[in-house]
Amino acid sequence: MPVDSIHPLYAGHEKKAQRVRDAVSGSDAIKDRTETYLPCPTGPLYLLEGDELKEATARYETYIQRAVWLGVTKRTHDGMIGAVFRKEPQVELESPIEYMNEDCDGSGMSLTQFAKLATSALVTNGRHGILVDYPEAEDGLTREQTSGLRATFRTYQSPSIINWRREGELLKLVVLHEWYEDGEDEFEKDFKEQYRVLSLENGAYVQRVFRDGIEASRSEPRDSNGARWTAIPFQFIGTVNNDENPDAPLLLDLADVNIAHYRNSADLEESSFITGQPMFHVDIGETTDKEWKELNPNGITVGSRRGVQTKGGSMSLVQAEPNNLPNELMIRKEAQMLAIGARLIEQRGGNETAESVRARSGAENANLSSVATNVSDAIENCLEWALSFMANQSSSGIIFKLNQQFYSEDADPQMIAAMITGLDRGVWAKADFRDWARQRDLIAPERTDEDIDAEVEAGGTNIGAL
Repeated sequence: MPVDSIHPLYAGHEKKAQRVRDAVSGSDAIKDRTETYLPCPTGPLYLLEGDELKEATARYETYIQRAVWLGVTKRTHDGMIGAVFRKEPQVELESPIEYMNEDCDGSGMSLTQFAKLATSALVTNGRHGILVDYPEAEDGLTREQTSGLRATFRTYQSPSIINWRREGELLKLVVLHEWYEDGEDEFEKDFKEQYRVLSLENGAYVQRVFRDGIEASRSEPRDSNGARWTAIPFQFIGTVNNDENPDAPLLLDLADVNIAHYRNSADLEESSFITGQPMFHVDIGETTDKEWKELNPNGITVGSRRGVQTKGGSMSLVQAEPNNLPNELMIRKEAQMLAIGARLIEQRGGNETAESVRARSGAENANLSSVATNVSDAIENCLEWALSFMANQSSSGIIFKLNQQFYSEDADPQMIAAMITGLDRGVWAKADFRDWARQRDLIAPERTDEDIDAEVEAGGTNIGAL
């Protein structure tokens, strides 16, 4: 089999993920795919030819141009990412990999930004991948000579992960589609395809790069002590499980309804254009065609001051009745999008409570919570691999946790007073009160109990309440 062979699950998943990616990208991406999302009203264009094709193509171009795309999927995507990252992630690293908090990919991307990218990709694609890489060191180098080498994270979007194989609990193969620059022109570069193959050979990890179907390079990654790896340090992330099987994109249902809403919009706009303009009708009565032309040599100008002459008959404006069906269908789909999770476009009163917001979007939050958990677990695992690369050690002290509290809790003055009273009477511990206050943004999440105790002690007002 050639290196570009794809996994049986790949094509079906990517067909779904592509719809979500286009919906998140917006109007241009949707309209550029023409009949994929908006069928031609006269039938498939590829079945037509000659003048019939020209006429149908001209109509279809204006049909697309008038259609309106409502960017619900994009706004919901942005709202989800904003909800997860409304608070900074909790990060604790071992000293050999502390640099990754500010530069985890070798180009200056912080761990938080990397996590935001992975979360966005997961919400959109349903799957994502991270490769933990380490520069290949020459044989015989001392620890001092390899001290400047750093482990890095490489991110792979869903379309790039084309093949994989697991045998039992062991991941044996991952094939990644990549692009590389070719050509020596200073201002213009050619981009060509290559495939990075991660595999186990005789129980040891090997990386190979194929160009034009031929193996162009080969490396055998080692840790800081020069030992070969016995596992492939590639982490799959999914919306349901962090395994190699693709999960459905979180926004798939919303994107599908959004696209259907776009089709209804095209029908409504074309109907309005064709039938919306009034048409002048003249009943010439007993007047013959010859007499009509003699009496009205300049024809009829609608709205002019010039009169029209006939023998009997009448004149009237004919205008179509409103066609409400496409509009009703659009309204229904907007309600469906709200039910699926598009809360950002819902018309709601200013007195809506945080509790009603949470109840209304509970299902969405449950899914988003799963995504945040899976991204956290995946990055923690990758950090463990990076530590093994850098120091040939494992650690249980690495922590990377994304925020799970997507809405701010209400804290009215009466509740605050009651909590302080409970604290003063010994019903609550200080740690309980502070956790409660952090959940309601009364205490910044990055401020530790030790920081607060030190500042209270330094201020000379340590009454034990805070």
